[in-house]
Amino acid sequence: MKILALLPLLLIMAACSSTPRLPPPDTDEQQFIYRMQNWSMDGRISITQTDRTDTARVSWDQQQADYRIDLTAGPFNQTVAIMTGRPGRVEIQVAGEDDRYVARSPEALMQALLGWNLPVSHAVWWIRGIPDPTRPHQVVTNEASFRFQQQGWDVDILRYQEVTPGNRLPSRLRMVHNGLTVNLVIGRWDLNL
Repeated sequence: MKILALLPLLLIMAACSSTPRLPPPDTDEQQFIYRMQNWSMDGRISITQTDRTDTARVSWDQQQADYRIDLTAGPFNQTVAIMTGRPGRVEIQVAGEDDRYVARSPEALMQALLGWNLPVSHAVWWIRGIPDPTRPHQVVTNEASFRFQQQGWDVDILRYQEVTPGNRLPSRLRMVHNGLTVNLVIGRWDLNL
């Protein structure tokens, strides 16, 4: 059951810091973020619900629309779960289980396994520090962070790191919705895939 408690960590989803502001619209820097198709990141994730917090390491590898997210935890960074997906199909293999869980979307899989869901499909945008361009959002002005609201979630980009000269991606962000808080600290971005 501990593995299922860590499953939301896998499903949300993974240097120099700079002032956390969204790059100005229609600039090369912001266009760079929207054009990213092949990338990977490694980081630490925590999810807090009421009186419980679970933490893990996350590695996310994105190749066009296909992705693989590995979740590890414990003192020896043991694999907890691996999620692979592409449009119309997502699969999770949980450590220690022979069964693979399959659904048409990450949200449907979470609903089937846990009875509730998170907007996982938007996380591919959010972890890059930008709202999902296919859904409405509202930017909230804040001196300490770049913050936007989308799909009922508050997403705060707390710190950026320069990944290539003149291009920044988040190194720390927080997502909050109805008593659920997800913190992500990204230690490494790799764009040379």
